[in-house]
Amino acid sequence: MNRSRFENASDGVFAIAVTLLVLGLAVPVLAHPSEPALIARLVALWPSFLAYALSFAVIGIMWNNHQMLFRTVERLDRSTWLINLVLLGITAFIPFATAVLGEYPSLRPAAVLYGLTLTAASITYNSLLQYLIARAMFKPSVTQAAVRATVFHYRVGLTVYAAATILAFAFPVLSFALYWAITLYYLFPRGVDADLPEPSASGNP
Repeated sequence: MNRSRFENASDGVFAIAVTLLVLGLAVPVLAHPSEPALIARLVALWPSFLAYALSFAVIGIMWNNHQMLFRTVERLDRSTWLINLVLLGITAFIPFATAVLGEYPSLRPAAVLYGLTLTAASITYNSLLQYLIARAMFKPSVTQAAVRATVFHYRVGLTVYAAATILAFAFPVLSFALYWAITLYYLFPRGVDADLPEPSASGNP
């Protein structure tokens, strides 16, 4: 399959999803506008701002990991495209789940919906990785150690997202804290997500 079209389509969905997040931040409507009233309404929006920041970080990390993963892939096929399409569909849904969470942060359905969305994204990421491994689609330069580290890295995310979703049924606020914790975990690259070494002065890797 054409790599540039595959990557451009994926980048477009990630870019649109991260942009749509801001639509969940509604401008306060004041019956009698005044500075104190506006400040109070803006402060009251803090759950929406926090949910926005969380999802912006989540989608940004997903976007970066997607780029890092596919730079190590030697070839693409229809199944890769189909699994990736599912991932993009879930990514496009994140702004809606974020808006619901920001509007109703203490309600269990909102926290559960958000958790299910991120868990579904993580399941799809893990499925995509396993498919690439099963079909030996990585470049020869990618070591088995890097692949194993990536598998572990992705499974940690899936485990935490699933645990946070289950926790949301009883303690929505604690589940929100877990979403932040796994986001911070993914800030540190591992496996194929790590930066490639700089070429030597002779031009050889």
